[in-house]
Amino acid sequence: MLEEIRKAVEKKLSKKRFKHTLEVEKMAVKLAKRHGIDEEKARIAALLHDYCKEDKLQELQEICRENYGNLLEDYMDMNEILHGFAAAVVVKKELGIEDEEILEAIRYHTVGRRGLSIFGRIIYIADGIEEDRRYPGVDKIRELVKENLDAGILYELNRKLKYLIEKDGIIHLNTLDMRNWLLKPGRQE
Repeated sequence: MLEEIRKAVEKKLSKKRFKHTLEVEKMAVKLAKRHGIDEEKARIAALLHDYCKEDKLQELQEICRENYGNLLEDYMDMNEILHGFAAAVVVKKELGIEDEEILEAIRYHTVGRRGLSIFGRIIYIADGIEEDRRYPGVDKIRELVKENLDAGILYELNRKLKYLIEKDGIIHLNTLDMRNWLLKPGRQE
């Protein structure tokens, strides 16, 4: 099954995006091992996280309206948000992926959400810190994640929020909500 998925992803994505996907897979497996998470599931979610990243915006909008109603209305011109939500629908339909934990990780890999499982958080951060990523603070995030997954995610969230504010970018409410949830003492997984 893994090789079939890898071939489907390679066929669908550009070489550059496929290379990124393979790097996310490597990082997700490292993190899964460290946290006792199913490595094969981590591979599947990582391989499929950007499955719709290069699809046309109009296609993503149609999929999202059909499957999420008005939930994403404020973000309908943002491929960087819609592609994860659309991919969760498409990989279920086209590739028969039924595992809800995998689908959730794909759906929320760019925006996160309150209560995101450790599995989902691994895919979220693996996408941001795979070895080819180069941006200010990424090495610090990688180091923090080695010690404490959520501390690394919080650092990444703070960096992302600061970046988006500085460029007057749209911030998905889930991102703020995940940050606040991670900061909450005694929170429940």
